[in-house]
Amino acid sequence: MKCRQLVARYWLLRHANEKPATRNQQREMRMRISNRYIISLLSYLTIFVLRIILFTCRVQYINRKYIDEFLLGNRKVVITTWHRCAIYFLLKYGFVHPMVLFSSSKDGDLLADFAKKVGVIPARGSSTRAGKEGSKEMVGFLHAGGRVAATVADGPQGPAFRAKPGLVRIAQKSGVHLMPMTWSANRVWMFVKAWDKMIIPKPFSKIVIYASEPYLIPKEAKDEEFDNYVKGMERALNAMTRDVDAMVDHHDPNMDLIVKEDGI
Repeated sequence: MKCRQLVARYWLLRHANEKPATRNQQREMRMRISNRYIISLLSYLTIFVLRIILFTCRVQYINRKYIDEFLLGNRKVVITTWHRCAIYFLLKYGFVHPMVLFSSSKDGDLLADFAKKVGVIPARGSSTRAGKEGSKEMVGFLHAGGRVAATVADGPQGPAFRAKPGLVRIAQKSGVHLMPMTWSANRVWMFVKAWDKMIIPKPFSKIVIYASEPYLIPKEAKDEEFDNYVKGMERALNAMTRDVDAMVDHHDPNMDLIVKEDGI
């Protein structure tokens, strides 16, 4: 009883000078809590519906042996992909509990909350804000026994299919293999007004997943040599994406621009 009284007295003393919340503040607080529950419920509903859709799809793999050995096996790996591929890969491979880097923006908050519900371990940061902290967290995760780390190479705001150095640096500092992955499908919903042209498979579609052979980034690589690894990863991932799009007859205007600019 004395303990409870002391705790109550401490709380009263600590908050004695605080003004009570106004009605507007109380209303705003209730709305925030309500919105949080609504968003959470919608996330679970979206995941449920998307998983049913994906269950109806056929999946073809290119270089499945690398996925089985690294992503699904016992080897450590850093996965890099494009922003347009994120939703499907989160749903398909969230069960391996990868640590995935999300931006510190409000959009990043929504995506990180969605990813957490499918098994992903979110890290926060980006190439434009809090990136060093997020990258450091992912390197620490891999050093501490974590097995899979991932993020999008062109996030958080593009330009689409243009790689930033964050993932390559994480792979280099952790000493873990880097594996580019991409996918496409013959029937998709495409967010045509979004900068990344995000895609989600439609029911009964054919999905093609393409994994490249994993490789290490030398610890001593820096300056121009390091930039060449970033550019090489970008070109490889773009060539893979071009090929899977062609296999399923998917048209992405962002890829048309890359093909024209880079001549891949």
